[in-house]
Amino acid sequence: MRMYERHMQLDGEWRFLLDRDDRYADAPPPDGAFGEGVIRVPGSWEEQGYGDEPPYGQIDTWTKVREYEGAAWYRTTFCVGHGGPADRAGTAAEVVGEASGAEAGGVANARGRGAGGGADEGADRLSAAAWALTIAGARWTTEVWVNGAYAGRQDSLSAPHTHLLEGLVRQGDNALAIRVDNRMRLPLADSHIHTRHTATAWGGITGGVRLERLSPARIEAVSIAPDPEACLFRCRVRADGEIAAGDAVVATFRAPDGGTFRAAATLAPESSIHGGYGELCSDDEGGDGGASGDGSASGTNGANGAPASFFAELICEIGDAPALWSDARPQLYEAAFELVRNGETLDRTVRRPGLRRLAADGKRLLLNGRPVWLRGYVDCCIFPLTGYPVWDKAHYERQFRIAKSYGFNHVRLHGWTAPEPFWEAADEAGMLVQAELPHWSAHYQPRGAEPPADVDAFLEAELRRIYAQLNAHPSFVLFAMGNELIEDNGHPRLNELVRLARELDPTRLATDNTGFGQLPEQDREGEFFIPSFNWHAPLKTEEIAMPATDRDFSAVARLSAKPIIGHEHAQFAMYARPAEKSKYTGVLRPTWLETIEETIEEKGLSNRVPAFIDATGIHQARALKEAMERARRTPDAAGVQLLDIRDFPGQGHATTGLLDAFWDSKGTIEPERVLDFNGPTVLLMSCATRTLFAGERVSVRLSVSHYGEAPVLEGRVAWRLSSGGLTLAEGELTVAGLNAGEVTEAGIVQVGCHADADAAELVLEAWWAGIGSAESDAEIRNAWSFWAFPRAAHGDAEAVWTSAPALKSVLYGAIHEPNARFDPRVYPARRGVRLAVVERLTANVLQHLVAGGRVLLLAGESELYDAVMTKYLPVFWNYLMFSEQAGGTMGAIIGDHPALGRFPHDGRSDWQWYHLLNGTPAICLDATPGIRPIVEIVDNFNRIKRLAAVFEARVGSGRLLVSTLAWRTPADFKRPESAYLFGELLNYVLGDRFEPEATLTVGQLLGMVRLRGIHSFL
Repeated sequence: MRMYERHMQLDGEWRFLLDRDDRYADAPPPDGAFGEGVIRVPGSWEEQGYGDEPPYGQIDTWTKVREYEGAAWYRTTFCVGHGGPADRAGTAAEVVGEASGAEAGGVANARGRGAGGGADEGADRLSAAAWALTIAGARWTTEVWVNGAYAGRQDSLSAPHTHLLEGLVRQGDNALAIRVDNRMRLPLADSHIHTRHTATAWGGITGGVRLERLSPARIEAVSIAPDPEACLFRCRVRADGEIAAGDAVVATFRAPDGGTFRAAATLAPESSIHGGYGELCSDDEGGDGGASGDGSASGTNGANGAPASFFAELICEIGDAPALWSDARPQLYEAAFELVRNGETLDRTVRRPGLRRLAADGKRLLLNGRPVWLRGYVDCCIFPLTGYPVWDKAHYERQFRIAKSYGFNHVRLHGWTAPEPFWEAADEAGMLVQAELPHWSAHYQPRGAEPPADVDAFLEAELRRIYAQLNAHPSFVLFAMGNELIEDNGHPRLNELVRLARELDPTRLATDNTGFGQLPEQDREGEFFIPSFNWHAPLKTEEIAMPATDRDFSAVARLSAKPIIGHEHAQFAMYARPAEKSKYTGVLRPTWLETIEETIEEKGLSNRVPAFIDATGIHQARALKEAMERARRTPDAAGVQLLDIRDFPGQGHATTGLLDAFWDSKGTIEPERVLDFNGPTVLLMSCATRTLFAGERVSVRLSVSHYGEAPVLEGRVAWRLSSGGLTLAEGELTVAGLNAGEVTEAGIVQVGCHADADAAELVLEAWWAGIGSAESDAEIRNAWSFWAFPRAAHGDAEAVWTSAPALKSVLYGAIHEPNARFDPRVYPARRGVRLAVVERLTANVLQHLVAGGRVLLLAGESELYDAVMTKYLPVFWNYLMFSEQAGGTMGAIIGDHPALGRFPHDGRSDWQWYHLLNGTPAICLDATPGIRPIVEIVDNFNRIKRLAAVFEARVGSGRLLVSTLAWRTPADFKRPESAYLFGELLNYVLGDRFEPEATLTVGQLLGMVRLRGIHSFL
């Protein structure tokens, strides 16, 4: 079987010239202008030493070692024919060999400036043939000249640039020149495909150059519509060129088990074909990268002037038990399409489709009729070594293996569409992918705004190109018109684009944008919507995770009757890791670290960084677990898109990932523990509190969120309550008829301990104990911590004098008076006062302290200089971008200190600290380096203040303990943890172990705490 195609990669060394002044804007430079400049294709300019050193290092993102925005010229020659071998060092390459399949099509000849001067008059029939030149990985514009003749211009950010070379290629040597211009052609600078914070304004040809001779009669484009319910594929094929009457298309689908299924149809002019399956995928899967944006070639068929395009529609039935593609079982077919004339194959192309259908069914998403929950993350086009999307399938295979090991089955491409190797890997891994237009702008705000005509036209063309390019990939299931595009009530033009996407391919689901717009959606178009569970009204970012686990996100999910996916979920940051900079061996440098390291060094905190990383990393993981479980408890939610599984390098540098930018673990949590709350089937816990009094019993509801393969679960949920390794209680709950796609209660267990038990952490474990009823039974498990505390009884209160109103109901035997009544000369000796507990510092209390007394200062924000307000949850995203957020700190480090007594903790933030720390001020210790906090607050890594919630010091002859924990109102002392810890702290400051090592001068103390007038509180 002889194939008419010939193709070759023109990769290798090319001659190269940066055209800084656009001197050669209209025609290729003369040969001498290139000098000794050479470059390798594929590759970027920056990787190969071209560009200028940036003027400064960016503090909010990474910085390239070199950068250049403008035009650049590539030049080479190639040889057509069967002569001897030719030199390949940027001079000549011979197009030889028979193609294994048709690889061309979907091209447009955008004739323009410099057109003319085509092939030589004496060229043979090869000169009249159609050729296609595909340039992969070029940003943003490419123009091509062949033998001095202008071939056209392409400008896609989402698809390869394919240029049709009609009548320009001749037998023998051919000169090829390519002009690449990476300037921002349209105002779309915030799109992640090329913003400075992500993939950067890269330049080059990063995916390679391919030259193809097109068959005289060829398959130009293929569209495949899988229909798993009917057990078939619907196919539409477009053929161009010298099509003759009776020419047919034969489709052969090879199943994963080797079975084959065929269908055939005779080609006919478009006017005789009824219906269709949306935009056709061009045969090089690149679509039309040019200005026309319609993904089609045009012309006439031979001498009769008939339309060149013919179509065949085929239905290929694949048996009663077909292999389905899903996130759990990504089974692929090999589909071969042959153009046949009189038994001879003229052309052939191959696809690897999957039989799958993602559909919206009310508020649920169904994959092949089975409920699926999107356990997603956001891919922000981050490539820390290259600064551009790589064309390496192994790279994407690795990232999907890692993502799957953490339970993720979904990825959203934030404002970009990935290269072909990404999609091949996603198809094989079973990833459910949302692609987007390269678009993050305010052009569609407000609702009545007219977007720039050129921007709007470009985005529509990109939509068509993306749908054509990705048609055969089963992993492509969702599409959005861009990121955060609208105000509350949408935009009519985006609605039109959603309808267009639906028309192009109804087997994919589309929505108007990701992230913005209020629900209910009113007239907004979309098969699904992606609001934020962080901040869409009435929800609040600072409440996305709390110790009370009887909450969910129904307040937002209930607002639409369509599937709801949580936008850029969580965004909890941990401490920066300076050691990562050694990984940056490519064209990018993590310059955000420079100011961080400078401050750390200046403050002498280098030895503290490992502790900051450990504490904030564990805190991040704990907060994320609850935020994700809260989403799984939401019965009307269809999924979330976590921002991110990896750190985000820009926008201030967001260390929100469980992994670093290189897909390497940070060591804060193992993949198996992430699967506990991010697997297909997850055990959940719902309760009103995580803390309880000893002897108290708390009812805890155990539920199952089931989106595994089994349509119904039957079995048991086993549970165990333990403390310190000792089992306190255990049991099993029978689960019957638990349907996939539902959150179903398994039963209620009681959590508690004996009334005479010491303060302790209680761990409730649950696991699936069914027999053959759920996939991976042993891996479906989860665990949660509770804390039990003895009821507080504060002895020796007669030795305490206090002016704190909240303590009237706590310290019954203490002396309760206003500050002005306290006499430091009389009270200690005559009234037996050993400890003064105050909320404000006054001169008489200060005198008592300096003279040798003991003071417990419960300081609020108003009493502190340079106080830093905190919240329990970590910094949202990062401080540089959201400097005015409520709380700019990252967690706590709890010291192993006798002041805390037997209060149970592991040295890091956990939920028993939530009400003690949330919304409280932290004390700045920058001016007092000798003070070591008992409860240290880790500040964000940009500001890097030394902060404390609890510390002690000697002042004069006295002893001082300062706390900003939440002991401000009577209600604060009603919580078991608050009452118990206050008692432990009180016992400490009254006891013999209260011997602070560090000292403060009176001046240092007054620089930290406001001194109030003695009569202010009468």
